[in-house]
Amino acid sequence: MRTIVLVAAAMAALPLLSSEARADGPWCIYDVGGRTNCGFYSYAQCMTNLSGIGGTCQPNPNFQASGNNSNNSNNRGKRQTGY
Repeated sequence: MRTIVLVAAAMAALPLLSSEARADGPWCIYDVGGRTNCGFYSYAQCMTNLSGIGGTCQPNPNFQASGNNSNNSNNRGKRQTGY
């Protein structure tokens, strides 16, 4: 009975081990252990998290900024003159 419970617990935990972490930030930590974490939204945030573990902060090569131009700051305050 104990074996069945242990096997069930291991099967339930298996998806947690294979889940991918989000890596959508523009900055990545490459630590001295060979691990990468690209979940940082500023260089300062990246450097703060890197403190004490060693490594570098570099731009995320896979980062794609959201291209929402409908709220462009260049258009604010300009008069619309569509005829």
